[in-house]
Amino acid sequence: MLIAPRMSRHAFWIASMFFGVLVLAKFDPQSGFTSLIRFGEKWQYRRSGALQNLPITMVPESSGYDGQFYAQIALDPLLRSPEFTQVIDLPAYRARRILTPATAALLGLGNPWWTLQAYALLNVLCWFALGWLLRRHIGGSNWLAFARWAGCMFSMGVLDSVRQSLVDLPALLLLVLAIHSWSKPQSGRSVLWLTLANLAKETSLLSALALHCDKSLGPFPWRRVGLSLLIVMLPLALWSLYVQQRFANNPGTGGLGNFSWPLLGLLTQAKYSLREISLGNLDGRYSFSLIAIIGLAIQVGFFWRSPRCESSWWRVGGANSLLLIFLSSWIWSGYWAVCRAVLPMTIAFNLLLPATRSFWFLWILGNLTALHAVWRFL
Repeated sequence: MLIAPRMSRHAFWIASMFFGVLVLAKFDPQSGFTSLIRFGEKWQYRRSGALQNLPITMVPESSGYDGQFYAQIALDPLLRSPEFTQVIDLPAYRARRILTPATAALLGLGNPWWTLQAYALLNVLCWFALGWLLRRHIGGSNWLAFARWAGCMFSMGVLDSVRQSLVDLPALLLLVLAIHSWSKPQSGRSVLWLTLANLAKETSLLSALALHCDKSLGPFPWRRVGLSLLIVMLPLALWSLYVQQRFANNPGTGGLGNFSWPLLGLLTQAKYSLREISLGNLDGRYSFSLIAIIGLAIQVGFFWRSPRCESSWWRVGGANSLLLIFLSSWIWSGYWAVCRAVLPMTIAFNLLLPATRSFWFLWILGNLTALHAVWRFL
C-alpha cells in the first residue's frame, strides 16, 4: 500500500531531473547555452555589433525565432542603440516586453556574453521556480497530483518557452505568484506581481482583468479594483509611451496581426492541415496542429461547462479561453505559438480538473501536445 505513494513522490524528482538533462544537452563548451536562444543563420549579418565576435550557436539555413530579438534587447534595455531598427524584426512590439531582457541585462552586469547566458537560462530558472510553486499549490503525493503537475510543467507552452528563450514562461510565473497572493492579506504583493507580468508580456493584462473580477467578498469594490488596475497598468502604459518615442519612425503593427475574427484562424489552420495531411505531409506542424485543436477545445469546454467564477484560476483560465478564439491564422500556422498564447488556460485546466472517473480521459485529451513538446526539445 505504501509503494504507490512513495513512487509518486519520486516521480516529481525524476521528472525534474529529466528536464535538467534536456537542458544540459543544449550546452556547448564554446557557445554555452546560446542554442536555447535559437539565433538564425539568415539573420547573421543583421545582428547587433556586440554579438558579431561572440561564439553563439546558430540554426543553419533558418531565420531563427523570437528569442534572438529579445536577447539583443537585453544588451541595451534602454533601447538607445540605433541598430535596433535593423537587427530586430519588430522593434516596438518586442521592446514592450522588456522585463525578461532587462533582468538578463542586470544579471549580465554589462558583459554581452554573460548577458546572453543569463537570458538563455532565465526560462530554466523560471521552470524550476514554477515547479516548486505548483507542487506546493497542488499538494499531495499521489499520481493525480503528479499528473496535474506534469500536465503544467511539460505542456507545449511551458517547454517551448524554455526551448526558445521566450517571455511566456516568465510572465506565467509572475501570474502564478499573483494568484497565490490574491486571497491573502498582503494584496499589495499580488498587484506587484501583476504589474511585472504585464511588463513581461502585455497579454497578461487579460489575466489581470479576470483576476480582479472577484465578487466573492460581497459587493463589488469598484473603487479599490479601479485603483488596483490603474497601478497594474500604469508602468506598462508609461513604458509603451517610451518605446513609441524611441521607435517613432518604425512603430510596427503593435501585434494586431495576431488577432482576427472569432474562430477564423483556427478553422483556417484546420483546413490547411487537413489538406497537407491528405497530400501525405505528416509533418508535426500539421498533424499535431489538429491534435492541438482537439486538446485546446477540450480545455475550453471544461471551463464553460461548469463555470466557477469564485475561483481565481477559473477566471484566469476562462478569460484566456476567450482569447483562443480570436487568434489569427498567423499564430495558428505554428500551433505551439497558440499553446504559449493561452498558457494560463492550460495551467488552470490541469489544476482545476476534478478528480472524478473521467479525470484521466480528459487529462490525456487536454494534454495531447505534451509528447510533441518533449520531442521538439530533444
